[in-house]
Amino acid sequence: MAKRYDTIIVGAGAAGCVLASRLTEDPSREVLLIEAGPRDKSWLIHLPMAVAKVWSNPRFNWSYESEAEPYAAGRRLFHPRGKVLGGSTSINMMSYVRGHRADFDRWRDNGLPGWGYADVLPYFKRSENWEGGSSTYRGGEGPLGVSLSKAPDDAYDAFLEAAPEVGYRLAEDYNGAEQEGFARTQHLVRQGRRSSGAATYLKLAKGRPNVDIITGAHATLVLLEGTRAVGIEYLAEGQRHQVRTEGEVILAGGAYNSPQLLMLSGIGPAYHLKAQGIAVRADLSEVGRNLQDHGALRLAYRRKRPSRSRQELRYDRLAWSAAQVFTSRTGFLSEAPGGATAFIRSDRDQTIPDLEVFCANFPFTAHEWFPGIQPPEYDGFAFKTCHLRPTSRGWLELASNDPTEAPRFAINFLGTEADVKAHRESVSRVREIVASKAFRDIVGAEVEPGPSVRSASEIDAYVRQSVETIFHPCGTCRMGSDPASVVDLEFCIRGTSNLRVVDASVMPDLVGATINAPVVMIAERAADLLRGRPMLPPMPEA
Repeated sequence: MAKRYDTIIVGAGAAGCVLASRLTEDPSREVLLIEAGPRDKSWLIHLPMAVAKVWSNPRFNWSYESEAEPYAAGRRLFHPRGKVLGGSTSINMMSYVRGHRADFDRWRDNGLPGWGYADVLPYFKRSENWEGGSSTYRGGEGPLGVSLSKAPDDAYDAFLEAAPEVGYRLAEDYNGAEQEGFARTQHLVRQGRRSSGAATYLKLAKGRPNVDIITGAHATLVLLEGTRAVGIEYLAEGQRHQVRTEGEVILAGGAYNSPQLLMLSGIGPAYHLKAQGIAVRADLSEVGRNLQDHGALRLAYRRKRPSRSRQELRYDRLAWSAAQVFTSRTGFLSEAPGGATAFIRSDRDQTIPDLEVFCANFPFTAHEWFPGIQPPEYDGFAFKTCHLRPTSRGWLELASNDPTEAPRFAINFLGTEADVKAHRESVSRVREIVASKAFRDIVGAEVEPGPSVRSASEIDAYVRQSVETIFHPCGTCRMGSDPASVVDLEFCIRGTSNLRVVDASVMPDLVGATINAPVVMIAERAADLLRGRPMLPPMPEA
């Protein structure tokens, strides 16, 4: 491409969409956004309840698979990541959780000055359009539409009613003053549509003359002159192309793709790059290290009485719901799955909630059905328990120097006893909830893990055989003030110039959140820095 750009952004996920939108608010800045996947034209992407049809679709998904997980029964685990405009924000479950204030204070205290809760709160507020409007803790004018689940279901009602029985309160707003407690789930949904990065931030930028968006373009190499980034090479329709910049290259491909592209370009652990036949441009030993993800378990139960959700999955009812959602943006297909959640502690030693429990109003194996054509799944409800702050650390490396070959990685789920214990206790916590009086009239038999799994050793075996990702990888290009970190406090790759990373890979450790919201916050801060703007003033009063 002959055109020169001030900024080239690689990856149109949460961070890439924010950056493209905010940087092109300056009409003098020419920006190119490169995305490997297609445009987000499929109507399935935008209907919240259709998420099951897109999150595993290889058309929109990198469909990664881990190496055999050594502490999780040697299983290779499926890791979906968005490969479409909007990235994973176009295929995820839409849960909106910022994290606990202590998470960001920990970042500040461990080498990220200026990243405490008081510092990041203004950026969370700037990004969101909360249906409850602006307040001390919430933003009401940002691009991201956030709404409270209102889906009717006996399981959700029982879940919330159970809170005081098991020693918890109802959380008025878990993205507000206090996270701990039981609540209706907050979703990235506005007026019956998914509020993805592409449908919000990128939509604001698309009409501007100073932004170009290329889809179906798989980035293969950062073009370097010495250690200075000068452009990107990419594959499109089987042909290699190059595009150059007088300014900067920003990688926003996420925790798997950004470190992979760095290593393909000669930036990473020297020993590994040499083994792959790649010339070393910058020896950074931590590229691909520090990989973290939230592990999750499933618990499922039969119902004593028929549910709305099962009836809504009949083909004829789905046809009616499709008509309803397209005409009035209401009804079953306009609802995001998982209408209730809880932030709780696995034991008394935890100072803040270390578990999130998601309540779903149907089994995770539920599917469409119709009498005489396809039988339904059993009528039930289910839970996923998420360990919010794992202590295990994984790794990512190149499988080869072929940029079209997926990287090799392992999360090392359950690599520490603390992680095993948290998952074990999560099973007990859910069973306590379901044993409450609130569930007495609706809960039937336990399907998963089942009544035979009772002792600590049996639960541990179930944990190792069943733990799975809940899709929040981060940490592989760690930000820090120490010389071993991959990026510095201005997102610059150490040992290079004109090259930055802005995405989940820069997070030093996992926060107690679904990471969409924190990644948007990170990109909002990066955009101000790149535009030479002062950071928004902190809010120590919150």
